Amino acid sequence: MKFIYRFFFLAILGLNMVACEKIKEATELNPAANSSMQVVHAAPDATTPLPLYDIVVDGLVVNGSRRISYGIASQSGGGGSAPAYLPLFEGTRNVKISRDSGKTSVIDVSLLFEKNKSYTVVAYDTLVAGKLRVVRLNDDLTRPASGNTHVRFVHAAPNAPAVDITLLRTAPSSDSVTLTNRTYLGANPNVDAVSAFAPVPGGTYTLRVKLAGTQTLVTSVSLGATLSAGRIVTFYATGTAQSRPLTVLTTRHF
Repeated sequence: MKFIYRFFFLAILGLNMVACEKIKEATELNPAANSSMQVVHAAPDATTPLPLYDIVVDGLVVNGSRRISYGIASQSGGGGSAPAYLPLFEGTRNVKISRDSGKTSVIDVSLLFEKNKSYTVVAYDTLVAGKLRVVRLNDDLTRPASGNTHVRFVHAAPNAPAVDITLLRTAPSSDSVTLTNRTYLGANPNVDAVSAFAPVPGGTYTLRVKLAGTQTLVTSVSLGATLSAGRIVTFYATGTAQSRPLTVLTTRHF
């Protein structure tokens, strides 16, 4: 009987060691060949309280205790220059967003992650047949030129019309930059166009969302020091479905 117990103990220990090795393989940032991703949940959800989701890569939960929900982006919990990113080996990886560690999922896609590149995986739209739409953006983390910041705007608000984004700078000087005619991602987004960052002078800004081609203000957000020189930032329009109002989600890449 003791032999049987010892056998089961060793078997369980062996399985745990295999699981640990798989987790290491899926999530370790390898200096010789690595990739990384951030996951953003931009799909409106009417549930109260909002459900929490795991990020599952190749069948393994990689977010630890940092689960995400609507309006929340993943965090690695690590330090360094880009703590928003979850490290993983290059190659084709199965990515799920799941409430139950992968048994069921609202996102279930296989994506190619190239060596030494960073990506943002965005879940958006509303549930259709139990699934959300997903787009993988290419994140160029090249440092902005001195005094500049890099920004992009992703229109992930279903049912909302095209919008213009005006960044009104109040300090250290007063000027503005407008990103025109940003349309909803839809079923077949132009990944290269949506992924692109635009350089703007660093400073203190207010973000204004207007109906495209008009001065009709939809929403306004004070950004404070969000666009300080040297940073790389993405703004997401979210909401306008599932009883969620239009809001702006901000994520910092650098």
